[in-house]
Amino acid sequence: MRDIMTIAKKELRAFLTDKVLLIQIFILPFIIVFGYCSLFSALVEPVNSDTEEDKTNGYYIDSPEYFLVAFDSLGMEEAPKQDEKTIEKYKKQIKNKELDILVIFPEDFKISEVGSKDLSNIEIYYNSSNSSSYVAYTFLADVFDALQPKIFTVNNITDSNVYDLADVDSEVGKILGGIIPTIVFMAVYMVCMNLASNSIAGDKEHGFLNTLLVTPIKRRDLAAGKSFTILVVSILSSMSAFLGMALSLKKIAKNFGLENFTNYSVSAYIALFLSVVTALLVLSSLLLITSTISKDVKQATTIAPIFLFLFMIPSLLSSTEGFSRMINQFGSKNYFIPVWNSIKFMQDIMSLNYSIKYIVPICFINILFATIFVFVVGKLFENEKIVNNG
Repeated sequence: MRDIMTIAKKELRAFLTDKVLLIQIFILPFIIVFGYCSLFSALVEPVNSDTEEDKTNGYYIDSPEYFLVAFDSLGMEEAPKQDEKTIEKYKKQIKNKELDILVIFPEDFKISEVGSKDLSNIEIYYNSSNSSSYVAYTFLADVFDALQPKIFTVNNITDSNVYDLADVDSEVGKILGGIIPTIVFMAVYMVCMNLASNSIAGDKEHGFLNTLLVTPIKRRDLAAGKSFTILVVSILSSMSAFLGMALSLKKIAKNFGLENFTNYSVSAYIALFLSVVTALLVLSSLLLITSTISKDVKQATTIAPIFLFLFMIPSLLSSTEGFSRMINQFGSKNYFIPVWNSIKFMQDIMSLNYSIKYIVPICFINILFATIFVFVVGKLFENEKIVNNG
């Protein structure tokens, strides 16, 4: 045990005194996760329109009374001035994106019978290059279309019923559940991949590992010391990545309109953190095996990404209906598959459908497999032929 800690301290001291490595371990995962999540959320316009800032900046002229509800819902006002000169001014403001929309009804507006040739024309001036203007136009076009006389109506827009029964939060959560775990695991994995590859395959490539093998230190202790160092780095990087994710959730929730997305308890955040850390321990131990059996750093870094893709591709596919249905057929068995159990738990949290009780088997399974893989590294170190490249 003493030799293990001596090696681990030496390796950690080398990592933590190198400014470039410090940035890779503590700052890079945070920047990657927070940056990508912020970019992803920025691609979606905030959907909450309860504030005055989200109201449509537009006017209507000579509107019949039964259209006022639609205009009020958009926050539009009756034009303060309605002469021809002012109307031209409004059009120019729309073109310059200073005004969103202008709706003009004819003074003798009337709803004609179906098939009538005498139709009143409603003029709607908007700017399709202005997102708020185009959204307002689309909404009003739908309203006017729904209010035209027909033989029968379908899902009358003036009805108070909600016809679309889709759980929007759950569907958006599925998409986020496929993307966010991929970003988090990728950020930490890339850091650990470089360090693990250089820690063993790098020492082997430069002949330094052969020097260590002739010292009176047991090979399994040497393997355990190097493994312990990479696992500690994995935990530190996981904390950095998790912080980036946690700080991004509120912004993502706001832009996607997910009211309950950040209303998690402290225990939920702790469970989420543990699932991330333990899964990355498994991946880091796999990286150590790859580094041990590789002849050099190049070979190690070529093989290593395969493990990440094996888990990340299913994560991304889980946002699709067919693959999601197949996964759900496994039920609780998903939580007993190393690494995938953490991804599945993160997806459950993102889709607002999770159970804290699964964190126990998740942590147990991941730690168990990480321990087994570290034991395998020790066995590989005892094989002089593999360590010395034959």
